[in-house]
Amino acid sequence: MPTILQIDKQSHLTGQTMRTLLEAQELSSRGYRVILACQPKSFLEQSGRERGLEILPLRMNYFLPSLMKLAFFLRRENIDLINAHGYPDHLLCAVARKITGVRALVRTKHNHVPLKGGSFSRYLYGTLTSRIVAISEHIREVMIQSGLNPSQVITIRTAINLRQFTPQGKNPHLLKEFNLPQQGAVIGIVARLTERKGFKHLFEAVKLLVDEGRTLTCLVVGGGASKEKIAALKKYAASLGVSEHILLTGRRSDIPDILSLLDVFILPSLAEGLGRSLLEAMAAGKPIVATTVGGIPEAIEHDKSGLLVPPGDSRALSRAIGLLLDNPEKAQELGHASRRRAELLFDETKMIDSICALYEELIANGQPKPALHRSPSCTQYS
Repeated sequence: MPTILQIDKQSHLTGQTMRTLLEAQELSSRGYRVILACQPKSFLEQSGRERGLEILPLRMNYFLPSLMKLAFFLRRENIDLINAHGYPDHLLCAVARKITGVRALVRTKHNHVPLKGGSFSRYLYGTLTSRIVAISEHIREVMIQSGLNPSQVITIRTAINLRQFTPQGKNPHLLKEFNLPQQGAVIGIVARLTERKGFKHLFEAVKLLVDEGRTLTCLVVGGGASKEKIAALKKYAASLGVSEHILLTGRRSDIPDILSLLDVFILPSLAEGLGRSLLEAMAAGKPIVATTVGGIPEAIEHDKSGLLVPPGDSRALSRAIGLLLDNPEKAQELGHASRRRAELLFDETKMIDSICALYEELIANGQPKPALHRSPSCTQYS
């Protein structure tokens, strides 16, 4: 079987690193030899070792030393294909591939930032890259609009293990741990605590709902923020007078049980590639309110498998949440539909099947095809 190098510079737990880890683990289980290159002492190194994966610790902060180590490793281990997941590792691997002659280089594009840059960007994404994988159709369209040949940019949507997120009743132990009231609704979000996830708009929506006389608790589940940013979020909640209605749990590993508590799952993102937590909520059969950004509308069909609202519109967000809280039958119907849609589009088995087919094609062909379609008009690159 071929030898694959998966490489990702990101150090923390994110949707991107979760997909990188999942791909490495599942490809390994199918008989590929998979080596995971990552930052030392990162989430990926720790999680990869726990899963028995081969690990190449690689400090990608220093280009030339990393390049020398990587090029030596590629030759020694006879790597057949490299899959890079971010821009720094993509650039590093493209140069290393040029030196060593590895058969194929794949770049997985996890964000919807357009390709920016002149001749260098065209050379990197075109000549030096065999294929670009977009995690959503929205990202694929952005890449094509940036000047890439449509035939060279394919969509392989991020997916999850559906068996881990089956619909279930509220976990009694967590109800007790969080001291949730017997009466009242529980809404929530699972996401990194970054501004683009729209937390301020969620807090504003909570205020509007509370001002209507509703009894509710909003769980905010996630990490990835500094103490200062967490303090700023708490201060903003206090300024709105909703601190007692918002519970920041920090990062949790028991997400299926967390989701069981929610009457409505919220994803008020201002920007989103696809949203792994959204897929998990769908698989758990949760009624969902999300925004019309990025790849979210590919996952949620408005009023069929969830409700969609414009990004940054706190009033629209509160109205949609209130609608589901006031109509439990509709909420249940949308939750069932979201589970069915997750089964149709976001099963990890289908994702890995597509990745395997792509790898086999590229390794068999042995040479990259140009990905350039037309010259981008932008002047930076991501």
